[in-house]
Amino acid sequence: MSIVNKRMNATETIKKLDKKIKKWISNWVSTPTPRELFLVEPMSAFTNYLNGQDISHILGDQSENLATWHLINYENTAFKGEPNYEELAYATFHYGQMLEIKKSLADIDSGGSILLAVSALSFSLAAISGWKNECAARFNILKTGLDSPLLNLQKNEKHDAGKLFRHFWFLLELYARSIGQHIDTSLYSYPTKISPYDRVLQNWDTSDQAVLQDLISQMADFHLSQTLTIEHDDVLEFDYEERMLFPYEILAFLKIREWANLNNPITFDHPLMQHPLAKNPPTLNIPNIHLFKDAIDKLKKELSLKS
Repeated sequence: MSIVNKRMNATETIKKLDKKIKKWISNWVSTPTPRELFLVEPMSAFTNYLNGQDISHILGDQSENLATWHLINYENTAFKGEPNYEELAYATFHYGQMLEIKKSLADIDSGGSILLAVSALSFSLAAISGWKNECAARFNILKTGLDSPLLNLQKNEKHDAGKLFRHFWFLLELYARSIGQHIDTSLYSYPTKISPYDRVLQNWDTSDQAVLQDLISQMADFHLSQTLTIEHDDVLEFDYEERMLFPYEILAFLKIREWANLNNPITFDHPLMQHPLAKNPPTLNIPNIHLFKDAIDKLKKELSLKS
């Protein structure tokens, strides 16, 4: 298929997804049930925990619910052309809070596992938000989590969970390379193929803008190909509505290059990268919310007594 035909197909796919997701998001943010499940109940859970309820085991999932609430609300504003980056900052914050809580639980083998796609999104958002130190902290959590119950990806005959999400491994290996580290993936359950990310990793620091545009376009094509399930039992990488047109892995790639003092394109050839969700914002402010800080401090104290 020619590049022109590929781009035409991509444009048509994006057009269909855009219409579908706009409708879905509009309904989601305006319906009482999502607000209750993803905002009201999670906020109450943290308050109740601080007031003495023994519910530490649900705080990680409730943090993820809060993150989902704010991410979808951010996307709702971005679709309308007026992105509310405060919502994106809250989403990023709560995904980090989720990681921190689940790591603390996993460290004492008291639950606290996390899906690879959610891990990749949490890490990517820290980069997208421009939180360099937080991005490094999340990388360290995920790297050590490979060998802990958090991710539990050591190679064995019991599972092949690590084979399912190429973009998780791409982001982990990309960041490792950018800071001069190496991850021995032979020790873990790992995808049988990692294209198109293998070529991107080989050329992640290229200064050739034509090569870079091609790498980004290959990733964008892969992202779109992983949005719509064809077979009933398919497991795709970006098949949640809020991730279908949000190329967070590509935006994180661009930010990590920026941190390495590498030049990125100002405009992009691929139509996905021209979508309102495909924009890296200015560096966002990190929310400082005492409710969550106090809850995590309490959790860590309680878990230290159990360890």
